[in-house]
Amino acid sequence: MDEDLSEEIAIILRASGIEAVHVREIGLTGADDREVLDEAARRGSCVVTRNRNDFLALTELYFHENRPHSGVLIVTRAYPGNKPERIAKAILALMKGMSNPCQPYGFAFL
Repeated sequence: MDEDLSEEIAIILRASGIEAVHVREIGLTGADDREVLDEAARRGSCVVTRNRNDFLALTELYFHENRPHSGVLIVTRAYPGNKPERIAKAILALMKGMSNPCQPYGFAFL
């Protein structure tokens, strides 16, 4: 989870059996988007964020540089930031509907 989302989302997802960490939990508070994407790639995890434009540009850059990453899940503004449980439930529903919503260099939207 990127820092533009609540840590509570990661907590709810973990309680439901989904491996999820928030950047604050791994010492990446204030990290730039490249660092976040690199750490997620190292872990084999996708990034969950609201920051569509920056991560779209990074995905294109990484693709052209042949730098792997495991995808990005964009949480749209349709999900209010002050409702982390609603966002977590939507992510869980997406996970049920798709075996892996995040693919290498892929983008998925909530």
